[in-house]
Amino acid sequence: MKMNRFFDTTTVGFIIGTVILFLIAWRLKGLEIAKTSVKNGFDLFLRYGVLIVFSMILASLLQSLIPRDILVKYLGISSGWRGIILGTLIGALTPGSPYAAMPFFAGLIKTGISFPVGVAMACSWGLLSVGRIPFEAAVMGGEFTLIKVISSLLLPFVAGSIAQILQYFMVR
Repeated sequence: MKMNRFFDTTTVGFIIGTVILFLIAWRLKGLEIAKTSVKNGFDLFLRYGVLIVFSMILASLLQSLIPRDILVKYLGISSGWRGIILGTLIGALTPGSPYAAMPFFAGLIKTGISFPVGVAMACSWGLLSVGRIPFEAAVMGGEFTLIKVISSLLLPFVAGSIAQILQYFMVR
């Protein structure tokens, strides 16, 4: 495998940021606090690493079961506004954590759905995920949840539409 698959600018930025924050913590709080923070970070990685790996495999398996020609027909670049609406619905109905949902959406994009549809899916999942609405209502209250859902209904469609416009101008 090529090293640049792992060390892109985002990864390098996180490594540099981590080193800088470690040095700041060491300077301000002492070496023991800085080392404990790093150990806690590794503990979190080990705790969630298995979850992340299997969620990504699950997302890839799900994505591979959907025929590519159907994806491209209904969610590809030529799907237009209809695809954005469908993407919004799919995003709202997608269950799970970001460790499962985001790789699923990324896999769909690799398979042939358009960026605007992907944007609508991700926004819809973040704002309208039906799996989180009962929990949100229990914690935040029904009135808050109802107002939040109603006020957010159009946002994934708007985000997908803006992405479609941006993509149109960027491709030219």
